[in-house]
This record gives sequence, structure tokens and C-alpha cells, in this order.
Amino acid sequence: MRFLLALSAFVLLSACSNRVDHYGSMHTHKMAGMPGDHYVWARNDGRRMSSDPALLRQGQADQAACHAIASTQGTLNMLAFVYCMETRGYSRRQA
Repeated sequence: MRFLLALSAFVLLSACSNRVDHYGSMHTHKMAGMPGDHYVWARNDGRRMSSDPALLRQGQADQAACHAIASTQGTLNMLAFVYCMETRGYSRRQA
């Protein structure tokens, strides 16, 4: 229950931008009102997308697919997006 509440709070407070950071991770999240709290999507297998163009393309394709699955009428359901990304082998980490 605590996890669901924490995740819900994150969803309400997050602002998303699509980019690849210097770690090779995708989809950076910055918590609103909390300077310096950045989250990124990273591969669970530890391979860096920044050093492998094929992995980067796959990551971008996975992100786009999850965005499409989790969106309805232009609104992104972050819980569905997070679940989709996690099932594809990515996890959110603090940058």
C-alpha cells in the first residue's frame, strides 16, 4: 500500500522530458518543487545505451511503445507507463 501511495505521489509530482542523458539512460523525470531530484530509465542488464546505437534505438522504441500503450486521448497514465517499461527490462533510477 505504501508503494502504491508513493508511486501515486510521484506520478502527480513528476514532469517528463524525453532525452538520453550522459549515462545512456532514457526518459528523465524531475520532481516538481524538488531541485536536483532526477530519475532516469536504465536497462536492468547494466548495458549502457549511450555506447551502443542499437540499444539506444531499442530503448527509444520501447519508450515510444509504452507511451502509446499508456496514453489515452493525449493523457499519459504514468502507472501504466512505469509498468510497461519495467516489464520490458528497464528500471527507474536516481541520476
